[in-house]
Amino acid sequence: MFSVRWNKMIIMLRKLLVISMISAVLLLVGTGFSVSSCQAGSDTGTVEEVDDFAEFDDDIAVVNDPLEVINRPIFTFNHNLHIWLVEPTAKGYRKVTPSVFRTGVVNFFGNLLEPTRFLNSCLQGRFVEARDTLMRFLLNSTVGVAGLMDPATYDGMKVNEQRFSSTLAHYGVGGGPYLVIPFYGPSNPRGICGLVGDTFASPLFYLLGEDPLLVVIVKASKTINQTSFRLGEYEKMLSGALDPYAAVRDAFTQHQQKFLRVD
Repeated sequence: MFSVRWNKMIIMLRKLLVISMISAVLLLVGTGFSVSSCQAGSDTGTVEEVDDFAEFDDDIAVVNDPLEVINRPIFTFNHNLHIWLVEPTAKGYRKVTPSVFRTGVVNFFGNLLEPTRFLNSCLQGRFVEARDTLMRFLLNSTVGVAGLMDPATYDGMKVNEQRFSSTLAHYGVGGGPYLVIPFYGPSNPRGICGLVGDTFASPLFYLLGEDPLLVVIVKASKTINQTSFRLGEYEKMLSGALDPYAAVRDAFTQHQQKFLRVD
């Protein structure tokens, strides 16, 4: 009896998610062009996402890239996909979409990561951090209207960026060789294993279910929305780079060394 009710609830939540996305699109079509005239090209609001490569410097990073001959063509595909599809789509989306709406989308998806962050903090024995993460999730899920707003950040509660990849690193699991994943970008075996763990720990996985079309729509929408806050950053990072592939690889490697906590 419980399993039947649970399945019905999941189906209902999936339908609500689809209806909400369709309603949002209709709202944007109806009001977007009038709003676009008011957009000054700058964004306001709290955005929780962190740019992985915004803070890389000229330090020499130790690079393990034995699969470069395979990685390079995939990088070229991802690079062209970003330049010719993702970036232009994000520009158009930004023009017709109010900043407050886009910020709400970022906050919503960010809030769905909190259970994963909480779990990984517990797995690493960071119980104070886990407590704070749980408080963030409860506050944003209630006062923040299902995570669309971020009162926790305004209240001084910092975002916990713990993922399964950082948990693996915490227990001494090495990153392994550098990999470039189609449609995803730079990673390594530890990162891929961490991504799988994060996926199964996320409430979004159970809301989307096994519908591949719905998964693609949601993931693509999330990517476009995030990119709308970072227009030009990718090109700026690669400006002056003699080898864009090596520039992204080195930036990723430095990010891993700097931000993955292994203490």
